[in-house]
Amino acid sequence: MNENTSLIRLKGVGVRYQTGTEALKDIDLEVKKGEFVFMVGSSGSGKSTFIKTLLGEVKASSGKIAVAGYPLDKMKRKKLPFYRRKLGVVFQEFRLLNDRNIFENVALSQRVIGVSKERMKKNVHAMLEMVGLADKEKAYPMELSGGEQQRVAIARAMVNRPEILLADEPTGNLDPENSWEIMKLLEQMNRLGTTVIVVTHNDDIVNRMKKRVVTVQKGKIVSDRDRGGYGQ
Repeated sequence: MNENTSLIRLKGVGVRYQTGTEALKDIDLEVKKGEFVFMVGSSGSGKSTFIKTLLGEVKASSGKIAVAGYPLDKMKRKKLPFYRRKLGVVFQEFRLLNDRNIFENVALSQRVIGVSKERMKKNVHAMLEMVGLADKEKAYPMELSGGEQQRVAIARAMVNRPEILLADEPTGNLDPENSWEIMKLLEQMNRLGTTVIVVTHNDDIVNRMKKRVVTVQKGKIVSDRDRGGYGQ
């Protein structure tokens, strides 16, 4: 793959925890700008470690990682906050602040980077409208359904227009109908130009969406298909 088009590049990446466990082994992976990639595999296969490594939460024990122009394998910790502005992250557990309303939860990402109040208000309104929650901005997380809370999490992740959206089991706590709505929303974000990586065990969604599928087993990539299915 041409290096100029690779937004994410891992070469020979390994992660070994202090316990001696090898969570990732000799990972070679390149993701182009604008791609939508599923990462699948059984529990304990290394999927979550992969996400944590891209976030800079876990340091690679070996190999090289370049993400959005940042050399993660040799980057100093003081640069992590600036690097993470390139990323949006959505988790299975939503991770919303229950003592703040929906507007404030989404606006938090804007406050961190010092956006003006006027601009923040405009951006947050636009994102909440995009995820179908324009009428819920004064509500609190516990007043929303699980599907609505995950929409808020996506709005929060996307409000700063990140280059990359990482979604770690984003439908893990949702029923099939809400799961599909969330995936359509992630696909919409991808069409706007954001590179999307989704870690999931939901084979039905993976098979229906026909995106690139990277399969991990015991810390190793065992298959990488452009428009593959899970287990197909």
